[in-house]
Amino acid sequence: MKRYHFKTDEQSDVKGVRLADLAAVKCEAGKVAGSIMCAAADEVWQRREWTVTVTDDSGVKLLELSIVGTERRAAA
Repeated sequence: MKRYHFKTDEQSDVKGVRLADLAAVKCEAGKVAGSIMCAAADEVWQRREWTVTVTDDSGVKLLELSIVGTERRAAA
């Protein structure tokens, strides 16, 4: 299994995660994004866009998952 690294604008995964295939890598990227959205919900919704970038052990960029959070206030 290959090792993959998941990075955001603020965080970098130094250890990496060993995963079997690209489907597992995509799933893990979704989990990383979901975890960040829950842990820093207020901050996520205040930013325009943030990205989870996946690289291999040699630093080659394989995937990017871009998230845009827009909070809309209901009309009174």
